[in-house]
Amino acid sequence: MQPSELVARVDFAADVTEEEADQHTRDLVLLLEGLDVDEVRPADGGAEPDGGTRSADPATLAGAVLVTGALLKPVLTAVVSLVGSWLEQSEQRSVTVEVEGAKVTVTGRVAAQDVETYVRALRGGGEPSTGGSAEDGA
Repeated sequence: MQPSELVARVDFAADVTEEEADQHTRDLVLLLEGLDVDEVRPADGGAEPDGGTRSADPATLAGAVLVTGALLKPVLTAVVSLVGSWLEQSEQRSVTVEVEGAKVTVTGRVAAQDVETYVRALRGGGEPSTGGSAEDGA
């Protein structure tokens, strides 16, 4: 079975330095390493998958994490929950999770009843654009 890839891209707060972005990325990698997947690592800062303009901002490039595994769909619930918790703790803007062409953007802690909405979107190609309790933007 060919391994699948999931990419989690962090939209950092405006005042994050290159060193802070690197540290936040490493923290997210460590958190996601607890999942039952083959590999979790910082993604190369090269390509923008959706054809967007490539940013020269190191903080933007630092914020991508690649998760590889033969069976990613069973861990999507954990990914969404962990990313929401990490966002609340790290005080960053959002994390966009992409897998097999489906994409969701998490903006804060995701309520338990909403996690499945995100997971269904990632499994079926829907696209909820926001979530969680980051209403005040902090």
